Amino acid sequence: MPALQFFPDREACIEALAGELASVLNAAPEPRTLLLPGGQTPRPLLQRLAQLPLDWSQLLVSPGDERWVAAAATDSNLRLLGECLPQAQLLDPRQAESPELAAARWGALLAARLPLSAVLLGMGDDGHFASLFPGMSGLASALDVQQSPAALVGEAPQEPWLRLSANLSLLLASQWLGVLVFGAGKRALLERLLASDPDVRELPMWQLLQAAGPRLQIWWAP
Repeated sequence: MPALQFFPDREACIEALAGELASVLNAAPEPRTLLLPGGQTPRPLLQRLAQLPLDWSQLLVSPGDERWVAAAATDSNLRLLGECLPQAQLLDPRQAESPELAAARWGALLAARLPLSAVLLGMGDDGHFASLFPGMSGLASALDVQQSPAALVGEAPQEPWLRLSANLSLLLASQWLGVLVFGAGKRALLERLLASDPDVRELPMWQLLQAAGPRLQIWWAP
């Protein structure tokens, strides 16, 4: 069972989670590496994290997954990190002109820094995390904890289709691992996942819960 951190509102959740991450990162040995989720859910958290006393010069920050779009595109996760964390040293997953080579090089750069200091993920309404989507090609391998820590090319059910994503082994190779979830609908899905409802056992998030166990922290607010 993961550690459950439930809050009455998002502001309280963000404040507590930002403080937790700052504490973990300040205490982590070098090299310090942080993976963060994309989308709009984490924006207030990132903005709060930027205000806390962190030695950004000693911390490398990268998305846990990225859309295969230009770094400056509006739906680029790297762009979001740059806007919210202007002091951070960012690692762009786009390490080559092709997504396959970019994933291989990005994964190798992250694997060379293991264990990662902290990994924060989000969860989609469909039970995906990072860019590991239900039913996508190569999902079983991406979720196989016997695989070496690496990155891969994923396929989303909506545009932009191509994604780069850390595999589950890479995400698990971290000193701190958490998931940030907002909303009543996702709380209901979480409850089914935690209860091991047979209908959700094929979802990537269920696989994460099983693989990470009690070291995983789930942070939820309405």
